Amino acid sequence: MTGRILRIEIHRSVAPWTALGAALVGAALLYVALDGWGGRWMLLALWQREFLFILWPMALGLGAWQAGRDRRCRTEELVAATARPRWQRVLPAATAMALAGAAGYVLMYLGGAVQVAAYASYLPGQSIVIAGVGVLWMVSGVWLGMTVGALAPFRLTPPVTAIVGATVALVAITDRGYAHVPKIVHLLTPSPFGFWGDFVTVLGRVSVAHTVWLVGLAASALAGFLCATRTARMVAALPAVVAAVVALAVLPDGRQRLPVPDAAAVALVCTAGPGPEVCVTRVHASALAELRDPARQALATMSAKLPQAPTSVHETPESWYENQPTPRPGDVLLVELELAPWGGVKGTPDELRWRLLDGAGTRPCAYTIGKPDAARANRVARLAAAAWLADSAPPDGPDGDAARQAWQALRAFPAAEQRDRVAALRRAALACTEVNLLDLLVGDHP
Repeated sequence: MTGRILRIEIHRSVAPWTALGAALVGAALLYVALDGWGGRWMLLALWQREFLFILWPMALGLGAWQAGRDRRCRTEELVAATARPRWQRVLPAATAMALAGAAGYVLMYLGGAVQVAAYASYLPGQSIVIAGVGVLWMVSGVWLGMTVGALAPFRLTPPVTAIVGATVALVAITDRGYAHVPKIVHLLTPSPFGFWGDFVTVLGRVSVAHTVWLVGLAASALAGFLCATRTARMVAALPAVVAAVVALAVLPDGRQRLPVPDAAAVALVCTAGPGPEVCVTRVHASALAELRDPARQALATMSAKLPQAPTSVHETPESWYENQPTPRPGDVLLVELELAPWGGVKGTPDELRWRLLDGAGTRPCAYTIGKPDAARANRVARLAAAAWLADSAPPDGPDGDAARQAWQALRAFPAAEQRDRVAALRRAALACTEVNLLDLLVGDHP
């Protein structure tokens, strides 16, 4: 097959529309979900794999449409009558469509990479592998669609193929990422990773398993399209079967979601030079400059008003409701951060300062989960304690009025007692003692 034949086939086929459609639709989907991945390489790759639930059925349908070209043009018998074997006649079209599907997915990735490259501070190698496996999904989808189109060359075959592919993907998405789901489900879905966040990665063996499976599936799909007899097409299914067996053996048996913690992503990056230490995770390093001043202001405020106040601020990758009940360190103020898609941390400096002062420099505890009254009372107390530290009325919000009343009630006590009550609230919050913080702050018995 020469380059000239391939160029002609690209012009005659729907390959350009396949590439353009995948690139434009994929990029549009990515930027609709920009808040979920902006500035982070791993999340870009995972979100792109997530949108294969739309792109892969589209590749199936376009492949089936391309396979029916000769029948639609009423040249099927004429072409079949040539002396050339079938594989020589149809291989250029299969190659053109595969290149188009791969190119569309790569262009989609590059569209997101332009944004990420401007703000990201951490590039995990596994993110490139995850994106590369997505290319194999597009290639296998196009070839599988062409095989279906060759076996059932009817007008309704392309839309039916796309619908069936979407249905399989949607069925496979249920409960994905959990160990109790049969392993075969992870081979049927382009994104089997369940829930993820900024601090996870995907095991290399998962990508290896998917690569083996997709290479086998693509080989069987291509062979099925190239073969001319029913017997040969049945034999062509063998690579996919063997690949599935090998991939199932490679997939991990772990009793957890497929994403695993990324130790490199959570490594701390800290401020240098004089002043209290402020640290963020490596994946959020771009937020350090914006966090530094509000964090040091909060530390100075607590140092002036509270005994045994924290002396440094560290970002934690663990949500406040994880690993409970666990006493927290008193000398380190732990904070959770969200990265803004266009760089830096979400929130203004004043919002960051209030977040750091919340609960007198502590995080919520999980014992209030499922207890709405207790949860609200604790939120109000935490916000009132922050207002006392800031010497300013609480900001407006759902609990703003109640927190303002609690703050005013706290200020009615003698100055020394105010300090003792806020310090008691801080100790209880650090120890995650199951207690009503509002009673502790403004009740009759602190």
